[in-house]
Amino acid sequence: MPPPPPPSSSTVLERLRRRPALTLVALGLASELVYLGYVALFPLLKYGYAARPYDMQQIAGDRYWVGASWLVGLLALYGGFGLAVAIVDRQKLSRRVILGFGLVFGLTLIWLYPVTATDLFQYVLRARVWVVHGANPMTVPPAAFASEPLLPFAGEWKDIVSPYGPGWELLAAGVARLGFDGAVSGALAYKTVALVGYLACLWLLDRATRRESEPDGNGRSLLLFAWNPLVLVQGVGNGHNDVVMLAWMLLAMVIWQRQSNQKGTAGWLAASLVMGLAVLTKASAALMAILLAADILRAQTAWRRRVLTLVGMGGAVAVLALLAYLPFWPPWQSIAGVLDEMSRRYTYTIAAMLRLWLREFLSPAVAWDVPRATGQLVLLAVLVWTIARVWRKRLDLASAGFLVYFAYLVTGASYRIWYPLWLAPLAALSLSAAVRWRTILICFTSELSLVFFYFVWRWWWPEASWLQMHLMVVPWQFGIPLLLPILLRQQESAET
Repeated sequence: MPPPPPPSSSTVLERLRRRPALTLVALGLASELVYLGYVALFPLLKYGYAARPYDMQQIAGDRYWVGASWLVGLLALYGGFGLAVAIVDRQKLSRRVILGFGLVFGLTLIWLYPVTATDLFQYVLRARVWVVHGANPMTVPPAAFASEPLLPFAGEWKDIVSPYGPGWELLAAGVARLGFDGAVSGALAYKTVALVGYLACLWLLDRATRRESEPDGNGRSLLLFAWNPLVLVQGVGNGHNDVVMLAWMLLAMVIWQRQSNQKGTAGWLAASLVMGLAVLTKASAALMAILLAADILRAQTAWRRRVLTLVGMGGAVAVLALLAYLPFWPPWQSIAGVLDEMSRRYTYTIAAMLRLWLREFLSPAVAWDVPRATGQLVLLAVLVWTIARVWRKRLDLASAGFLVYFAYLVTGASYRIWYPLWLAPLAALSLSAAVRWRTILICFTSELSLVFFYFVWRWWWPEASWLQMHLMVVPWQFGIPLLLPILLRQQESAET
């Protein structure tokens, strides 16, 4: 008698869905083992006391198995994450398991050395510029203090002033004034801030997804953020302050969602001020602020009321910004770092790849300006179209935010592998399945772009040019999230 055929993937998935809580516990335990393995490979308490920061390749040296272990771990994390997303539905127990493991993951990753970004140590250093040296970190670079013991941690950014807003610098200085101004103590403190931001996002997403039809919340929505490996590794493990910005952004959206149907000014005024805090933390929140303002104005019943609301929002946010910039006065000098980050960076984007190609036969100025200007025009067109869709109630606010930020990532001149963090909470709130899967894909391709940076460029092909590296990284990083959902949708249509 021939052996029975192996069960199909749909059959296995259906079996797992019958016991979602047990399956989630197993996947959560497996993910926690990976995170513990990462901490064992790269402990903060070991490498944080070095005289300068190190990345993964520098720590691994010739031990290729260290980099391979990180890669295998990422594949396991995203495999478990994708399986969890596929099996989770609206389960009350699943929601509790999701939140519990999210806390465990975050507490574990506090102890991870930030091997894929050194921003964490730059937070410490810039806070010292203000607290220890008495200078404005938004106008004075760390290199101004040659005797600063942590100056080696600035690396190539030692001559760059802070690219963040006064909201973040005030918070960072507060941490330093509490005594957390060493490389390790400061890193742990800012990681704790990031963990608090991550947990705040979870709480806010839980509140936002509790609708009358779903009093226990939507477990799948929470999972998209809580167990997302990029959110955890980059947000908590590397301690990026984007998580703080997202917490403010989500709070503003939840306030507006809860009070938009009520009369009075409390809802839109509070939402505007909180969104202002997000922008004052990191300027990239401004795109979501524009969409929120459009939705607030749309909800008003008459044009006269809309004008008064616009004036009220503008005045309140202007006062908030004035107060935030007082310690860093004058503000027109303190925004130099933000402007520099927006106008002078070209890293691993479609625009950057075009620039490297164009400079082979055009002048450097034209090769620099044309891709950037084209991308900005495309982003502006997407933003205007999205505002129109929100105004006509054809698009919910979270999905609109996803479209604008996704367009920003695709059309922008500069890209970092943690930028998909901005998409994760919006995907969790969005009503669109396409939004959710595109977010998962771009998080996956961004984190695995490290394969090109470490394995290909530094270990196997160190003589590769910037253009050659861009020709490998950019199609992988953006091509899969852009094209794969379209190809799958066409295949489904052909089969039906």
